[in-house]
Amino acid sequence: MGPNGAAVGSAGPHAISVPFAAPGESAVVEVVRGGPHAEGKIVSLLRRAPHAQLPRCRHFGVCGGCQWQHLSYESQLQFKTALVREALAPVLGGESRLVRETVGGDPWAYRDRLQAAVAMRGERLVAGFHVSGGDLRVINVRECPIQPASNVQALDAARATLAELGWPVFDRATGRGLVRGVIAQTAYATDEVMVVLSAVRDVPDRMAAVRLLREHIPGLRSLILSIAPRSHPEMLGRLRLLWGREYLEDEIAGIRVRRYPTASTPPNPRAMPAWVDAVAASLAADGSETLLDAACEEGFMAAALATRVRRVLGIAPDRTAMHRAWDTAALNGLTTCVFYTRAPNRVIEKLHVRGERLDTALLTSRGRPASPELFDLLARAGARRLAVTGSSLTLLAADLRTAGAAGYHVTAVRPVDLLPQTSRIHCVAACSR
Repeated sequence: MGPNGAAVGSAGPHAISVPFAAPGESAVVEVVRGGPHAEGKIVSLLRRAPHAQLPRCRHFGVCGGCQWQHLSYESQLQFKTALVREALAPVLGGESRLVRETVGGDPWAYRDRLQAAVAMRGERLVAGFHVSGGDLRVINVRECPIQPASNVQALDAARATLAELGWPVFDRATGRGLVRGVIAQTAYATDEVMVVLSAVRDVPDRMAAVRLLREHIPGLRSLILSIAPRSHPEMLGRLRLLWGREYLEDEIAGIRVRRYPTASTPPNPRAMPAWVDAVAASLAADGSETLLDAACEEGFMAAALATRVRRVLGIAPDRTAMHRAWDTAALNGLTTCVFYTRAPNRVIEKLHVRGERLDTALLTSRGRPASPELFDLLARAGARRLAVTGSSLTLLAADLRTAGAAGYHVTAVRPVDLLPQTSRIHCVAACSR
């Protein structure tokens, strides 16, 4: 399996990437793209792999979401372990034994967040996911086995509501229209549901939308309008509360949290205890340490680790996230957490000048590798152990190389499957100095 989720087959000296294939299969494959990154599609399957299975979803193979529903879950975990070992081999010096087996959970109905685009198919409004392969066409999703039933029900209700209200769908090509899409989010511990309607400007007759959605979604506790300008590529923009609360009440891995439209944790709450355990094991905490969480978002991981260390210092990406992190600590009665905001390097420098010793640190890259200065500062501040996390193996490898230059060596890598049915892998690397 390749890191993009496709299987890699050979035709003479050529490597061909084949989506929805599986290692061990034989097939007639049509090459649809040549060059150094050749890609093919299956024309005829001659021999099925022993770990292949029938996908549960009718949209599989067309939808751009799941890649691996045709593989047994046991084999998915094995392939993910192999991908991590291959990607990190240059950093680990061939010590593949340092990569533990991937830990998994329930591979179905695990995803607490659904983001759907809207489009017009003739005279009919459709809502769902984009077609695979970068195609902007929208599948009219009626089922999704990796989503809870409440999210699919919320999507159905939103689709019917938008059709009844007659709000025009936004067209990227012309720049005309109003509605971009729908986000539905479920709190697993409380069954509360949030719906976010995304539009390019304010919407007419807000109360009609509120009335219709409240009638059709029993667990609805939050209804929010997101106004994202035409040039904005994302659905989330300026948020306005239409009805209810601006958050959901939830509990993840024993921590009480408030779930806002801006996702601050991976969308798999039921697997988060395994993720917290992997981070804690990588830090090897004995309860006496001061831990720096250099990317604490809204405070979930800081709160989850607060009972395993003496003190947690968290650095949030902005002031809103920092205030929410303080709220998370207060909700759980935690008094050993302190939160700062923005530039981690400056915060660490200030702590060092004040004589604050950091024993351990948790690092998570945000779209780019961590800076060498960050690792050097942590070393000077006394951090003996690091937990370096990420969902991009390329970024993780870059961070581990930088950590090595600062004197930290990898002692273990723990993959945790937070996104079953896809090739995405979350890892925690334990580093010691």
